[in-house]
Amino acid sequence: MKANVQYNDFKGTASADISDFLGGAGGDDINGLSKYFDIDKERFTPLGISIYGTENFGISLFCVDKEKSKEDKEHIVKMYCDVEDKKDIIDILFKRLNIVLHDRFDDKYPNLDYDEEVNYSDFHETDEEE
Repeated sequence: MKANVQYNDFKGTASADISDFLGGAGGDDINGLSKYFDIDKERFTPLGISIYGTENFGISLFCVDKEKSKEDKEHIVKMYCDVEDKKDIIDILFKRLNIVLHDRFDDKYPNLDYDEEVNYSDFHETDEEE
């Protein structure tokens, strides 16, 4: 399961720390998120999360459906979770979130780290300075 959009102009990685609100009760793993969404743990085993969209924002959990799984093949579902009324859902779910994107054909820089962190304003004039 990898992130995918229509054109994949950018590709990258993401990393997150679960919020203290969720981590304490459910564990610092996907179980904390599934507990928040009240996933039926008798039927579903949580595997991962997909966060997508901008204007039409959505969250889905990847889960193994134990009822539809066979001995030789797990049945994996992408379960949409309703978050329409939760404008602060990212803050509810995560303490920290980092997304890094590069040009889709870049094979060099995604494997390197930066040498120094600088501020944009140190090198560019802002409207206030003009």
